[in-house]
Amino acid sequence: MGLSASAISRVVGVEISYKSFSKNGAQLLPQRLAVFAQADSEYKGSLDKYEGEGSAASVGERYGYGSPLHLAALQLYPELGAGASFPVDFFPVAIPSNATVASGNISVSGAAKETGTGTLYIGGKKCEFVVTEGDSLATILTSMKNAIDAVLEMPVTTEIKEVGGDDNKHDALVLTAKWAGASGNGITIILDCAIDGLTTNVTAFTGGNLDPTKEELSAAFKKMGGVWYTCLLNTWDFTNTTILDLFKAEGERRWDVFVKQPCFSIVGCNANYASRVAVTDLRADDYINALGVSVGSPELPLSIAARYAYFALETFDKNPAQDVKSTLTGLLAGSEEDEEVYSVRNNSQNKGSSTNVRLAGKNGCAVMNDFITMYHPQNEGKYPSKKYVVDIVKLMNVCYNVRLIMEQDDLKGAPLVNDDDVVTNPKAVQPKVIVGYFYNLADSLVKQAIITDAKYTKKNLTVGIDSENPKRLNTTFPVKLSGNIEVISNDIYFAFNLGE
Repeated sequence: MGLSASAISRVVGVEISYKSFSKNGAQLLPQRLAVFAQADSEYKGSLDKYEGEGSAASVGERYGYGSPLHLAALQLYPELGAGASFPVDFFPVAIPSNATVASGNISVSGAAKETGTGTLYIGGKKCEFVVTEGDSLATILTSMKNAIDAVLEMPVTTEIKEVGGDDNKHDALVLTAKWAGASGNGITIILDCAIDGLTTNVTAFTGGNLDPTKEELSAAFKKMGGVWYTCLLNTWDFTNTTILDLFKAEGERRWDVFVKQPCFSIVGCNANYASRVAVTDLRADDYINALGVSVGSPELPLSIAARYAYFALETFDKNPAQDVKSTLTGLLAGSEEDEEVYSVRNNSQNKGSSTNVRLAGKNGCAVMNDFITMYHPQNEGKYPSKKYVVDIVKLMNVCYNVRLIMEQDDLKGAPLVNDDDVVTNPKAVQPKVIVGYFYNLADSLVKQAIITDAKYTKKNLTVGIDSENPKRLNTTFPVKLSGNIEVISNDIYFAFNLGE
């Protein structure tokens, strides 16, 4: 249990492990988010932690508007609506020196036979441009360019230049990601320009290569120091399993018996079922990483992840027993055709992938549905212990309160005596005193609906002096986490009224 028997230097350890109990004045943990992302390619400043000042503009001014750091901040501190009420720290991650930048382009042909407007979405960011009857192609491309450049949060820079091979050279509006690396390939281009006489063509983003390595990410992780971050935001693509592994390793380290700062990580995803589970189904032991899913969304995955973090931590900060059920306002959803039927969502769950649903209608929003980690080992059956993120958060709160009890200054170095000893030393500690603390904690956690069945906890908890080390106090605090309503089954019986 807990610390190794070889531990003799003063320390308090807390080990969290799953036990199946079906067979055999708590304080709420303040939520805190650590955002790991890149600045734009022009940034040459410090890579130290930045507290953000509660403003997306301050992040954009510092690291570049439209950079991953700024785009994540926009979901945490949106221009419309309330911003995050929990602390957010930003950790810029160095870009490998040989990373390349993704690019795409838009070309136009024909002749405009009418005046009208067009709409562009670049990585989910919207702008509108005007086309006047008789405009030259160069004028139309310039109109698009000016519209894009006018939106600070656009994730791209623009340039009109010649593209194509020798037999197809033509001018196009070239869009280049504001940061280097493979994640730039995820920038989507949606062009709506139904103007008579004009034909448009979009070339998707490609060419981005090399995301941060273990060296760059580890350097950023170390800057968290001793602060308890409950959530780590991964702003790279979920298919980068090397980065998933690094977040997993850092998360597991923070669950360690000596560190005692449990956390989870969110990575964004707009991919379909097959693409998602191709990654998650191979990560059955991963209780750190959770997908933030909005199927078919044209938004950047990092924006989806940041929005998930906003709604999740706002919920958990106020009521850690409540599972998340938020509508992803401020983000474009996938189409009605992209929405997955129940059987697909059910299979996603079984293979470690979160799911979303979509509100009906042309402009319907995505809604968080199943928010789970990738954890789904076969030996734990249909209900794995660390599957739901809300259960992870409940465990964090139990750990937090046990730490508040066992790390209080009065216990450090205090004389440790038996329960039946008669003592007058006010500093002396007897196991029954700790039992009293744990009884009160169990009752309080039940009142918060974080755990259930306080009687079970009280009956089975143990506090005692170690049989070999008189300076060691051993405790077990068994808890049954509360459930959450996810499935509701109703039966309706009917009959017909017959005459006599």
